[in-house]
Amino acid sequence: MSAVSEGRRYAAMIVLFLVGFGMIALASALDVYWPLFLTPFPYAVIPWMIARTQAGRPSLSSQAEVAQSSASS
Repeated sequence: MSAVSEGRRYAAMIVLFLVGFGMIALASALDVYWPLFLTPFPYAVIPWMIARTQAGRPSLSSQAEVAQSSASS
C-alpha cells in the first residue's frame, strides 16, 4: 500500500467535514431526520485518519534523540 501525501490526507478531511455538513443541510432542506443518523460516520473517520497517520510517525522524543545524536557527532 502506498503512502498518501499530507495534502491528500488534508483534502480528504475537508471533504469529510463537508459531507457531514451537507447531510445536516439536506436534513434541514428536506425537513427529514434520517440524514442526521448518518452524519456521525464521516465525522468518525476523521480522528481515525489522524490516529492512523500518527501511528506511522516516530514520537517527538525519539525525533529529539535522533537530532541530538546527529548534532553531537
